[in-house]
Amino acid sequence: MSRKNRNARHQSARPLNIRGIQMSMPGTNPEPQKKLHMVDEKCGYEFTRLSSIALESDVSYQRPIDAKRVARIVEVFDARLVNPLKVSNRDGHFYVFDGAHTLAALKEISKFDNFMVPYMVFHGLTYEDEAYLFALQRGESKEVATAMRIRALILSGDPKAADFRQRTEDAGFKLSSTHSASAATFACIEKLWRIYETAPRLYSDALRLLMACWHGEKWSLAANIIGGVSVFLRAYGEDYNPDRFLKKVGAADLAALNKNKADDPRKDYCYAYAMFKLYNKGGGKGSLEPYALYEYKG
Repeated sequence: MSRKNRNARHQSARPLNIRGIQMSMPGTNPEPQKKLHMVDEKCGYEFTRLSSIALESDVSYQRPIDAKRVARIVEVFDARLVNPLKVSNRDGHFYVFDGAHTLAALKEISKFDNFMVPYMVFHGLTYEDEAYLFALQRGESKEVATAMRIRALILSGDPKAADFRQRTEDAGFKLSSTHSASAATFACIEKLWRIYETAPRLYSDALRLLMACWHGEKWSLAANIIGGVSVFLRAYGEDYNPDRFLKKVGAADLAALNKNKADDPRKDYCYAYAMFKLYNKGGGKGSLEPYALYEYKG
């Protein structure tokens, strides 16, 4: 008999109490009558209980389980503060889109694979709906990390996130589905999103200039490099000569940028300053004044 079946057999004889939460096994207590609450004409939810082994996570839009976060939940666990997990009943599967870390903590606390816990089950959600709701998690649960949230919003078809991705691809780049960068593929999605939210057009201009200079080389995709390009364009977008920038700055590599960057904790400004120095190297007509850049030092 498998460990999972043995656990289920042992639990069927008695209710399981997890530090004050009564999580009865199937058949031990009658289920209360369920009431479906309609959110709109297609989607409704009900409060019920499900076996923990019936639940799944859709890893295409969810972040991996963070073992350290689960350990913190276990350490300070208080049954009175546990909210029902949010689950989507889609295509005969039950996908947890809010509360996966809580579920992992409950499994750790219970020491069993199969137990009943309260859930808020949604009916009528699509895959895109789940990704969107996952991306918008707020409140008691930890806010979804920005990079994961943006990936989920893109999968959900959110118009703003779709525009963000389209502008990225129009410049010749892709967004990484992992945390690793590769040629012409960004991993610093949180940094890109901040630039995009501030000024979408500047975001597009910065990416096009980045591609023209370094053709998607991996080193040029670091957050501080794209940050430096965006700061440079904020300061000199109306005054700089693109051809001069390509000739003088685009010829530089990471070592040259590091050699010329400012000694300042604000990394975006440091690299913008390096680009300014390289752009002005040799002086002459069309050189830029430093004062416009100082505004972006803070």
